[in-house]
Amino acid sequence: MVNHVVEHANKAAAGVTGSVGAAAPRPTSVSIAELVSLRQTVAKVASRRGRRVKAPAAGGSSSAALGRGLDFAEVREYHGGDDVRMIDWKVTARTGRTHTKLFNEERERPFFIALDLRPSMYFGTRVAFKSVVAARVCAMVAWAAASQKDRVGGLVFDGTSMMEIKPMAGTKGVTRLLHQIVKLHNNKPPPGGGGVLPLSDALLRLNRCAHTGSSICLLSDFNHFDSGPHTANLLQHNHTAAVHLYDPLEAELPPPATYAITDGEHNGELNSASSRSRQQYKDDFEFRTAQLQRVFTGAGNGFISASVADNPMHIAATVMNALPGGA
Repeated sequence: MVNHVVEHANKAAAGVTGSVGAAAPRPTSVSIAELVSLRQTVAKVASRRGRRVKAPAAGGSSSAALGRGLDFAEVREYHGGDDVRMIDWKVTARTGRTHTKLFNEERERPFFIALDLRPSMYFGTRVAFKSVVAARVCAMVAWAAASQKDRVGGLVFDGTSMMEIKPMAGTKGVTRLLHQIVKLHNNKPPPGGGGVLPLSDALLRLNRCAHTGSSICLLSDFNHFDSGPHTANLLQHNHTAAVHLYDPLEAELPPPATYAITDGEHNGELNSASSRSRQQYKDDFEFRTAQLQRVFTGAGNGFISASVADNPMHIAATVMNALPGGA
């Protein structure tokens, strides 16, 4: 499969670099220069909608909470405990009942980007490894979030370790996240290595480090994923956009033939001659994708199933728009 990736990489690389002006990216590895250059995609990726947040810090994203802030929201009758300094004396005099002004507070949102770099992500038959495309989408989303005054942090996990980046304002959180992505990606665990961490471990870690009301972008192929209490808790208390990234060969077998395959160390053959097997393979993929969609959709959360052959800028923009927002 690696050779097949390389065969298709040049055309895909031209499509990406044509937008951002970076050197041609590689299909099996990522670099800081490439991920930093993706900052130029912000105008096409960043959401233009207001977004509700529950984070307690002050900053740039409009909150559903009402209090003292910059944006006037409404006037309502005074309730016990309201700030007397916010009484609207004109409305009070006109109606004969005490009214107070309310404002939408401006708040800065913690934005976590969780990237799965377990061994199954190092696979590809089109464009690049899933891990490489995921890293590019992560970078685009991170730059877009930072441009909207969010505090960017993340969690990068592979088969043996997890690297947590605490949310930081400006570009600090983004650059730290990108360095950890490159470090962990290019020191990938060997295929078939033992002790691969399950995705549930990463979700447990996210539950601990993501405060209630955070926005989370989760990129994974969801290989061997079992939904459990960690997932439910994460979705209940945060806004999550889950990206199911897959290779076209994982969705549908190629036309009937015998194909040479390799993981870089071992060689084998794939026989797709059986029409029944091809249909069952496709049905299994669609069933699994539907299950993931049911888990991650609803209650302010979004689910995106995307192929590595899709435009990464489109994937990143869909992530930003999938996060809950106001009018």
